[in-house]
Amino acid sequence: MRTTFCVGSILLFTACLGTETHSQTIAKKAPSLGQLELAAEVAATTDQGYPSALRVTLKNVGNRTVTMPVLGGDCHPNNGVRIESFWMSVDEQSGMGGGGGCGITDQPSLLERARKRWIRLAPGEFMTTTLQLDPRSKDEGTIEYWVEYTPPDATAQELEELLQAGFIIPTEKLATDHRSFMIH
Repeated sequence: MRTTFCVGSILLFTACLGTETHSQTIAKKAPSLGQLELAAEVAATTDQGYPSALRVTLKNVGNRTVTMPVLGGDCHPNNGVRIESFWMSVDEQSGMGGGGGCGITDQPSLLERARKRWIRLAPGEFMTTTLQLDPRSKDEGTIEYWVEYTPPDATAQELEELLQAGFIIPTEKLATDHRSFMIH
């Protein structure tokens, strides 16, 4: 009985050790060297008082300079920010979302864009842009909205190449809190 208990304990210990060792071998994504903060506030309203434009601020809250595209308009290839929204009718029977995108044609390499087209945000520096929120609806309902920031699309090899050239770019997607308002 005692031998069975000891053998069972050893097997259980080995299984747990194997699980612990296995979980340590799973690769974790390295934290972004560029640390940004995303905020959005109402910049303009309609005649009825509904939000119609948002002022979006992207701030470098880290301790390293970050190189990145300037925030642009709706179809700028590297604009990075956009409003996401969802409308739900009063009867909660129908809803629809909103969003957008644009195509990117032949672009110079990521390193070339970082060198020639992008800006550098030192710690504490920020940039802003204004995005239009369209609250028009034929029916009463609730509009939920938030802003998302998507960093430049880069492979691990491109990130390493940029880092070796002295560029730190943002790599984490950000989103503001969800807010909502009623259309009457």
